[in-house]
Amino acid sequence: MTDNDFVWRDNYSRTNDNIKDKFESYENIRYETAIEELRKKHSRFLKIVTAVFIIFVILLVVIIFKSQKLADKHQVSVIEKRLDRLEAEFTSLKTYIASKLDQAIKEMERDRNKTTTQNSTSEKTPPPAQKEQNDVKPKVHKVQPGETLSRISRYHGLTIKQLRDYNNLDSDSLIHPGEELKLTP
Repeated sequence: MTDNDFVWRDNYSRTNDNIKDKFESYENIRYETAIEELRKKHSRFLKIVTAVFIIFVILLVVIIFKSQKLADKHQVSVIEKRLDRLEAEFTSLKTYIASKLDQAIKEMERDRNKTTTQNSTSEKTPPPAQKEQNDVKPKVHKVQPGETLSRISRYHGLTIKQLRDYNNLDSDSLIHPGEELKLTP
């Protein structure tokens, strides 16, 4: 392998990270859009129900005032009680709808968190089994031409993150043949 092959693989891993970041941001945007649409639908429904209720109340008031001359006080009190009952039912309906909307949003968040947790646990792969070595483990590794952090970490039974941490390497840092990498903290 040549140094160019090594750089290509490093760019490939950065491309994969970019794709993952873009996918996660797409998921976040899609999730937020779904919640906004749910809120808009809920808002429209409440506006329609409120408008119908107001029209109904206005009609009742008009009927009451027109028929007040004809109706006695008892009939007016019966209508007021019915109107109060309708208002209470409307309030309970509004509360019920709001609670269902909140419940749906919580379920969506729970599903989103579960999906995120499943994705993060499925992406974590256990470190490969250590190869049998002599009783003494080396404390440094001299990089050979064509070697990658991935290959070195597998060979020594480490994760790439551990190898980067031990050597203060960023995710975009390159290693070069002849360089010595620490294998212990």
